[in-house]
Amino acid sequence: MTRRAASPPSEPALPLAEVQRAEARSRATGPWSTEHLRLCWITLLAAGVVLAVVALVVAGATALPGVGVGIAIVGAFFTVSTVVIARVGARHPQAVLVTALAAYLIKIIALGVVIVLLPRHGPIAPRWMAIAVVVGLVAWMGAHLRYVWTAKMFYVDPQ
Repeated sequence: MTRRAASPPSEPALPLAEVQRAEARSRATGPWSTEHLRLCWITLLAAGVVLAVVALVVAGATALPGVGVGIAIVGAFFTVSTVVIARVGARHPQAVLVTALAAYLIKIIALGVVIVLLPRHGPIAPRWMAIAVVVGLVAWMGAHLRYVWTAKMFYVDPQ
């Protein structure tokens, strides 16, 4: 009894042309993508501008450096951890949790150092910096959530 090789199906299981179009449209380049950073930075800066206008009207020009530092802290902290976690995840996925926890710990320590070293009556208004950190955090997380909810990601490799 001889076995014959199975003949390939006449039609692919998936409509490959449609899958390729969806893949081309996809904004996600995989689980370790950093493409959300653009949307998050745009949203963060827009929120910073709105907060700066509010701070200028409420407290005057002395509040602006605090707003700027607070927004910069949020952007720098999220960007650094995103890039570090994405690079580690692409090379060593098993080390992502440890990396994320280490990045979080380093960010909390760095924020504590900034707050402790910040002069209470210096050029940076601590109250407006804190408000900017909270507003920036909410804006960044909202933009990131929107990106994740609307990203087209394949859960199964189409090929």
